[in-house]
Amino acid sequence: TPDLTLFPYTTLFRSEENYFTDDNYNEYVEAFRIIENAFDGIKSVSIHRNCVDRPANMDLMIEMVLSDESVLGEYLNHPEHVRMGQKYNPHVTNRVSFDYKL
Repeated sequence: TPDLTLFPYTTLFRSEENYFTDDNYNEYVEAFRIIENAFDGIKSVSIHRNCVDRPANMDLMIEMVLSDESVLGEYLNHPEHVRMGQKYNPHVTNRVSFDYKL
């Protein structure tokens, strides 16, 4: 049976055309490794890069499972998350977040 206290959190990003590179992807993977290790309440993190170039597709998907909704605020204010936002947000053309409870 699923743990009904878990809080899955997914965010998808699309960047300016021809902006998102392997180096950007690798930086996201490393940044979220740091973030994941900073919180006991982050149960898992998966980072995925789009593999099919279609107009509606996003470039990057971040899937996280948090122990509960309270961890979300802590994660959003973590210095590494703030740094990544400051670096990449100016280049993001579309962002979709989806939060739900099991």
